[in-house]
Amino acid sequence: MNRNEFIARLKENGISPGIVSFDSSINDGYNIRKNKFCWETFIRERGKEYDCIGFPSESDALQHMFDELVAIYAGDITNP
Repeated sequence: MNRNEFIARLKENGISPGIVSFDSSINDGYNIRKNKFCWETFIRERGKEYDCIGFPSESDALQHMFDELVAIYAGDITNP
């Protein structure tokens, strides 16, 4: 999955892409960034980072973030 596919899939599930920041070091909310060694997903609130998880590729990080956001905002699709 690339960023454009990620954004399109969020919209298809009724989730605003505006809640996710890419490569931002200051925005609160859901974040995806590249560091020296891997891609990371995390939540930033009031300047602190929580639940940071590393991935070997941007595609893996986007898929993880998508799955998390769908489970939270669109309901659990595995348990209707």
